[in-house]
Amino acid sequence: MVDPGVLRFLDLVRRELGAADSRMEFGGKEPNDPCIIWHFVEGGSRIVVVFETPPAEKGPLTRRLDTLAEAFFSTTEHAMGPASARTPPDVAGRRLDDELTRLAERAGARGAAVFDVASPVVWGASRAADAAADALLEDAIVHMRGTESELRPGHTSRFVMKPDVECLARVFAGLYVLILVFEGPLSEPTAVGAVVHALPLIERLVLALPPVDPPSGGAKVMRLPLPRRG
Repeated sequence: MVDPGVLRFLDLVRRELGAADSRMEFGGKEPNDPCIIWHFVEGGSRIVVVFETPPAEKGPLTRRLDTLAEAFFSTTEHAMGPASARTPPDVAGRRLDDELTRLAERAGARGAAVFDVASPVVWGASRAADAAADALLEDAIVHMRGTESELRPGHTSRFVMKPDVECLARVFAGLYVLILVFEGPLSEPTAVGAVVHALPLIERLVLALPPVDPPSGGAKVMRLPLPRRG
């Protein structure tokens, strides 16, 4: 059974590189086609990216593929075990919302969410204490989509939305962003510590979710079914 996280990663690679197709291969000879670039993954597999015509400059595309693949696979090895050892998708969705709610409480945040850099999908969100907190979190997601280029994998970044509202954001698995939104004073050591502690479980739960087709029309935010307040 193919991991849903890998399928989403392959779709991201195809779109990021402007390719016709992307896939994983196991075994066989290394590709020798001018329309193909590829990346070797530890364990014997390859990420293969196929273009309609031979790229004019393969170097930048290959380096971009290497960066995407290394960021993804270096953070998901623990989630790539046998399917029987992974969390079922329906349970993962509920547990992801629960864990984001706990993370927001531990960090002193108004809310927490995970969104996808390759589509408008929001994979999970904390239970909001009230409608104002829910709106604040959605505003933070829209704001962070405009600053994705400033995020660095492996680092928790701090951003100011307005004088009394700040965000913490962390990229994981190459294509997801965990954000927390704060209103009022922010204790960065406490909040960052909570993020680092919670991230491994959040990552595993996100990767257990099934793929979702984003809506047409260029929506900025697509919410999955969110947990009820309370």
